Amino acid sequence: MTKNCSVAGWAILVGVLGLAMPGRAQDREYAVSGAVVTVGKAPIPGVVVEMRERTTRRAVKTTTDAEGRFKMFGLAHGVYEVRISKAGYQARSDEWNLSEPQFNRMKKVELEPYVLMSEAEVGEAARSAELKELLGKASEQVRKGECAAAREALGRLLAADPNDTNAIYMRALCELQEGQLDAAVASLRRVTELAPDFAAGHVNLGVCLDRRGDAEGALVSYDAALALEPDNKLALYNAGVLHYNSGRAAAALPYFTKAAALDPGDAPALEMVAYCLLQAQRLAEALDHLQRARAVVSDPQRATALDELIEAVRARISAGESAASGS
Repeated sequence: MTKNCSVAGWAILVGVLGLAMPGRAQDREYAVSGAVVTVGKAPIPGVVVEMRERTTRRAVKTTTDAEGRFKMFGLAHGVYEVRISKAGYQARSDEWNLSEPQFNRMKKVELEPYVLMSEAEVGEAARSAELKELLGKASEQVRKGECAAAREALGRLLAADPNDTNAIYMRALCELQEGQLDAAVASLRRVTELAPDFAAGHVNLGVCLDRRGDAEGALVSYDAALALEPDNKLALYNAGVLHYNSGRAAAALPYFTKAAALDPGDAPALEMVAYCLLQAQRLAEALDHLQRARAVVSDPQRATALDELIEAVRARISAGESAASGS
């Protein structure tokens, strides 16, 4: 038997039972019980449960009791079309297949609870679906760089919920793309307040702060992102660059080393590892990383620059080896 809902109250069906024949089993009726509840699992009293047998069109009706339950017994064999309804709630339809044969005793069927959504909940679900569609549309527009078009959808989302983290984040990305750094910083700070575990919010805040010239603030944001996502390549590389540009090659090295380990084909990370190693006079290791970077670089200008640097490092290594042997 298929089931979909539940209701309370007893409905007694009286029918003509025909005479039992000697030596012959007698079909018996069904006893069906169930309940109707809210989305939050609270019982709903006074729900009308209407049934109509598909072939005979015989109709039966009952209502749920104070505990949201319904019971019907004496239901004849058949397939029943069921409607469960109450004012202020979205009605539900179902089909009960009570055609399985049984003999000599009434067959009891307990249904899983039916859940009715209130009209307010239905409206909220429809509104949520609309907002979800808007969010997807805005996200695609931001991804394509169509920020002017995205702003309309983002404005509607934020009018519905000023604390919609996704909408604020996408607005920040638009502000960043448009060079509105102060606005982007404000938006991204709000994102990190509302969703402190959202690593991308911290990363993009770091980008904005870096562009505004606040290197130390940017480092704080990148490190916050890395505390959440230790393998975030963008945060690793950007934090390493900030340390390196501030004269802290030793501090930058672990960031670049990890970024290169995550992606052995990341030429920029390999180069930066090499530059840090050169400053530490670790020439052989630096040469190895430069050669690995050169193997994956396709840009002719960049390849030429790497070739020149590789030759220079080789010359320094040879000069060092000659000096060591001469002494």
